[in-house]
Amino acid sequence: MKKALVVDDNKVNRHLLNALLKRNGYLVVEAENGLEAVEQYTLHKPFMIFMDLMMPIMDGIEACKRIKALCGQTSFVPIIFVTAVSDEDKLTECIESGGDDFMAKPVDLRVLSARIKSMERLCLLYDDYFVMVGRIQRDQEIAKTVFNSVILADSTECGEIKTLLNPAETFSGDMFLSAISPAGELHVMLADFTGHGLGAAIGALPASDAFKAMIAKGFSGDKILNEINNKLKRILPIGMFMAVQYVIIRKEFDYVSVCICGMPDVFILADKRIKQNVVSASFPLGVSANVDFKSIFEKVAINKGDSIILFTDGVTEAVNPQDELFGQPRLEALLETQSKDSVTESVEKALAEFCEGGEQTDDISLAEIICAEGLFTEEEKEIIPEYINPVVDVAAEDAPEGQWAWRYQLTLFGKELGKLNPIPVLISQLQELESKLEDNLQPLYTILTELYINALDHGLLKLDSSLKSNPEGFELYFDEREKRLEALNDGNISFSFEGFRQNNQLKIKITIIDSGEGFDITKIMMQSEHPKEFALCGRGVFLVHELCQSLVYSEPGNKVEVVYTWNESA
Repeated sequence: MKKALVVDDNKVNRHLLNALLKRNGYLVVEAENGLEAVEQYTLHKPFMIFMDLMMPIMDGIEACKRIKALCGQTSFVPIIFVTAVSDEDKLTECIESGGDDFMAKPVDLRVLSARIKSMERLCLLYDDYFVMVGRIQRDQEIAKTVFNSVILADSTECGEIKTLLNPAETFSGDMFLSAISPAGELHVMLADFTGHGLGAAIGALPASDAFKAMIAKGFSGDKILNEINNKLKRILPIGMFMAVQYVIIRKEFDYVSVCICGMPDVFILADKRIKQNVVSASFPLGVSANVDFKSIFEKVAINKGDSIILFTDGVTEAVNPQDELFGQPRLEALLETQSKDSVTESVEKALAEFCEGGEQTDDISLAEIICAEGLFTEEEKEIIPEYINPVVDVAAEDAPEGQWAWRYQLTLFGKELGKLNPIPVLISQLQELESKLEDNLQPLYTILTELYINALDHGLLKLDSSLKSNPEGFELYFDEREKRLEALNDGNISFSFEGFRQNNQLKIKITIIDSGEGFDITKIMMQSEHPKEFALCGRGVFLVHELCQSLVYSEPGNKVEVVYTWNESA
């Protein structure tokens, strides 16, 4: 039997309500004042409460507030005020305190029955609501676990990357990703989807998947953004898009490549002062399928020790109780004057003081990247060979008959050499052939890149690497390279891979042949007795030799063969 709590300091009124409620099938519990009402509610958990307004010790309004507080957000107990008071202000106060209805004294049986039926219907609706909320919360917890596993997993973690990520709801429409490519470059992406909450976060899943998969295969930043853009254009509804800041940092800390699409500026700090800011060069991703991302990447010179600051508009559009925006000028002033080691800590403190605890309508995200050695978790191996024969005069080791695991070949012709970077394609294929190669992707990427660039630049384009002997020549070299690539109509480069196993080792023989006249590998190798004596050119062949079991350049220099060995039991 359902319980009803009757609260009134008048015994006659309590008995009358008791009798009427019993006719409607209720077991009645009584209380003489508000304080007793709170105690009886805690003890009996009644289905419905009838509350007098004016009572000693504690009035009905205060008792209503306390009982509603005990109900919390997970249960509903209707409170009906029963009073002779007709003052509209007082009745309004009853409803504002948490009351759900009121009745005039003396109580009429028909009116009471109608009120009870009305409240019972309301209770059923609340029961359905609480069940639905519980399911939503469970679903959100599951979705949050999956979301964090997919989005946040495998991101680069180090003390040189500091983040401030404050979602406006359970799910954030902002996304921060970072990963080191096989080429040893750190790719960082801060994205902001339209809106916030779960709806905005859904688009993060395909974007994150493309980012991680393509970086692992060695694709360039513009190719990654192009793939994400086309994918979002296909799947996102009209009016939903992803603004992005994309930064690529090299181990040499000589420059960074920055691409901004529909996002605030990226700031470069030197000695805790703004050195340069990069502005948005395109609209957000998912709007148009035809974007030349390669042309909007901007190279910015940096030095070791500089900091790169990325942030979403949730930072500058944070509001205080007076409805004022935090604003970019305030952020810039903070970056110029902050004295703490961490910009992130300074911004977080400034936002907390400015917003004064007020709820924000947008996700707040900021990332601080310090250009220091700790960004790259694996230390670069120093190459100090005692002596390298410029043309190895022994053939690469062949597999014993019948022990080949697989063979794979690829040839690129003419203009395709200027359009397609084959290295990510080859890395992807090697992963398919040998699923346990994950720990070897970076050295394989380095070997393939160095050998391919030699074949293309020196074999087909006939470029002289000595141009790169100084920073000015470095720029001239790549300008000339672009011109010759555009004019390239003939020629080809072929790749051949052969894998075999021997004594718990996997050996991959790589052969690269270009259709050029060949180039003098001896000249390149003899530019110096030691590769440390030149920084901008000539290191590639030394690096490949260090990584491989054998290295063979055949005369006249247009064919190279290497064997890479990996101990499978390691």
